[in-house]
Amino acid sequence: MNNALSPGAAARLLGVTPTTLRSWDRRYGIGPGERSPGGHRRYSPADMDRLRELCRLVGEGVPPATAAQRILDRTPAARPVLRASAAVSQKDSPDTPERTGQDHTHAPADPRGTPSTPSGSPALPASGRPGRPGGDTLPLGTASPSLQGIARAAMRMDSDLVEHLLQRALAEHGTVAVWENLAMPLLYGMGRKWEDTRRYVEVEHLLSWAVSSALRRVPPGTPARSGPGHAPGSGRPVVLACAPHEMHSLPVEALAAALREAGRAHRVLGPCTPTEAVVRTVRRTGPSAVVLWCHTRGEQGTGTLLAAAGAADAAREHVGLYTAGPGWRGVRAARRFADGHLGSLTEAMAALAP
Repeated sequence: MNNALSPGAAARLLGVTPTTLRSWDRRYGIGPGERSPGGHRRYSPADMDRLRELCRLVGEGVPPATAAQRILDRTPAARPVLRASAAVSQKDSPDTPERTGQDHTHAPADPRGTPSTPSGSPALPASGRPGRPGGDTLPLGTASPSLQGIARAAMRMDSDLVEHLLQRALAEHGTVAVWENLAMPLLYGMGRKWEDTRRYVEVEHLLSWAVSSALRRVPPGTPARSGPGHAPGSGRPVVLACAPHEMHSLPVEALAAALREAGRAHRVLGPCTPTEAVVRTVRRTGPSAVVLWCHTRGEQGTGTLLAAAGAADAAREHVGLYTAGPGWRGVRAARRFADGHLGSLTEAMAALAP
């Protein structure tokens, strides 16, 4: 009993709600094997191992009932528990969708609409605006199994599984679809979670690192134009840089991954790029385009934009200059000197790798 956990503590470690734990116990027989002297449920290390495996399987897209059966098949002593729990009908369970209006094995709802995606991409279905959830869940909506699985793994800080699921999605759907329909909703939901609770900053950092790691593993693709001089990564590059004050560079990494996937040459200068570094890179590499990312609103990046415009004008061949990020909104110089604003990864790829 010394190592046993209460339902609340177990739920926090797993990144699910206590209601979900009760549901899994009643429906599938995956529950606590111990009780405190006062009769309260307690989860032993063995119970936690089974629940972690259930979370992993569900995160990989296995239906909860099937995942539970696999686990119980490897735990013969637990099989009678499953039969006993199956005797409880769903209409008698307070955790069923019919009684509560939502399935607590899924994440709560996201107020944003559904982005249109290619067939088979992990898109988010549209939903109404719900109340913001508390507890240890992310506000992600009636989301795809991939999104739910990554969210649960992140909340229990299982970075290996988060990266595994992201890499699998990237291989199946491509960088643009995964960034816009998985990574962005996850990061947005994590931001909302922090705003509501002022907690889980560690989950936000873990999730950002996992997304960055997965994006950097995207393999180079073959460019549309093949033949001599058009090997992957060859040709005039696209230069990607952040404004000198901008530390938020994950969207730049997503664009770099998408360009690499498309076989498009690029150079990434990273966060907090000095103005001189942007100018010298334009002079040395003769890029086809420069993208300046700025997330934080204000005029701080104006000097870099003007310097980059001057370097582009002095180049022998045309250099497209684009702004990206919400920080450029309302900046007059951006409308005057840039060739366009890239409002999404889809727009960026259409402009930079048509």
